[in-house]
Amino acid sequence: MRFFSTLTLAAAAFSAGCSAMPLEARDSLPDSIKVPVKNLYPEDGVWNFDTKQLIQSNLWKGRLSVYKPSDNSHFNVLIPGVSSSGDGSQQMAGVSLDKRTNAKRLFAVAKPSDAFRFDGTVHDQGPCSFHAFNLPLSSTSKPAWSVDLRPVQSAFQQKYGTRPYGNVASAQDNDGYSYVIFALGAPAIARVSPDGKTVEPWFFEKSNGSQRPGYTGVAFIPEENAIAAFGGPRPLTLFRLSDSTPTAKAVTINGNFGSLSGTEKVKAIPGNDGKTRLIGAKAPDVYSFTSTDGWNSASFKTFTRKGFQTNSLTTIFEYGTTAVRGIYGAGAYFDTANGGKGGQTVFPAYRISQDLLA
Repeated sequence: MRFFSTLTLAAAAFSAGCSAMPLEARDSLPDSIKVPVKNLYPEDGVWNFDTKQLIQSNLWKGRLSVYKPSDNSHFNVLIPGVSSSGDGSQQMAGVSLDKRTNAKRLFAVAKPSDAFRFDGTVHDQGPCSFHAFNLPLSSTSKPAWSVDLRPVQSAFQQKYGTRPYGNVASAQDNDGYSYVIFALGAPAIARVSPDGKTVEPWFFEKSNGSQRPGYTGVAFIPEENAIAAFGGPRPLTLFRLSDSTPTAKAVTINGNFGSLSGTEKVKAIPGNDGKTRLIGAKAPDVYSFTSTDGWNSASFKTFTRKGFQTNSLTTIFEYGTTAVRGIYGAGAYFDTANGGKGGQTVFPAYRISQDLLA
């Protein structure tokens, strides 16, 4: 494993499996969560603290996977018009909850299957959608409502001259609005009303010309009433919802973040002090951002481990209880997925050092 420089010797001992175990290794949480679902290849995941279920996006099959570690039970949730045996026109990307605890709804982002096919042709016309589910989920759950995102793509194109595509994630604010981000074409955010009836081209900025110019992750910071976007034109972009018009504010990063290539999802997770940490994936590293000035600037720590060298680390999520919790990283194994038919039978989520919450 490789650790950020401020990790203690005890944390290093935890990673190496030595007998001098730190506090996080002595708690009841496992070093990895082994999800026994063949060909899962999850792009994103969330932990439901209330039902103690891990909800993940089955990328290639365009469905939701629900696993309960306590009894090793599992079921799938299918979305009409989206889910397939692996060869459908849409794939499952981001998943999110309306609230961290006492969640009432889960949201799922379905992207076009060909959007990220970089073969010299722009694939920006494929079907893409956004879905809201009432909780708790069951194997017979159906969306409370679904939204076709192609009209808002066209609205962006008509207004700005560029069509964003490759919708990959969403976040929800305190009022129930959803913010759906696009990773390709241009950095753009669509806003969806709580009832799914209104979808608007909420924010757009000009592409920087890179292959993936848009945002790859998005999270809501409750204490700031702000949306944070990860990747694309810069490491972190902040949108204060109190602004009269959506305004992108570049968060000054203290330290060298390096290349913007490879960023994936980002999650807002309370730190040990109760303040939000923005924890993002950029394989093989996990980045934990913290701010002391209202997210005008941010500093970060990083962490990696052996499993993140091969799992195409795409997402971070909490696990456990609100009293005893850990953070874990999972990935879609892009290099070995073989179109979702790679045959892998177990998909581990690996524990991340608690120091990223300090």
